[in-house]
Amino acid sequence: MCTLTLSATIPALKPVECEGSLCPSATTAQYAVFFLGLYLVALGTGCIKPCVSSFGADQFDDTDPRERVKKGSFFNWFYFCINVGALMSSTFLVWIRENAGWGLGFGIPSLFMGIAIISFFSATPR
Repeated sequence: MCTLTLSATIPALKPVECEGSLCPSATTAQYAVFFLGLYLVALGTGCIKPCVSSFGADQFDDTDPRERVKKGSFFNWFYFCINVGALMSSTFLVWIRENAGWGLGFGIPSLFMGIAIISFFSATPR
């Protein structure tokens, strides 16, 4: 996400603005940074999405009846949060991108991803 944010905000990494009907092509370096960001997002999503729900469910003891109920609650909350995130990214972030620019549209999820990483590593001793 940070690479996409940089490619949308740093003038040297984004193509020159169109002048009327003339739109200059992006340079090879601009294409490289943009596609690197896209491939990194795809790689990260592909590596974590199939595993994250089973990692969460693995934290519960199936032999304890109370934890079995909590495990069901975990899946309900997990999929609720996934769907709320998808709804927000499909509406709010698209509106931000259209009205404030691509840099802020990519910057907001990058910020929250940074906060998530910091909270994850701060909780690892627990």
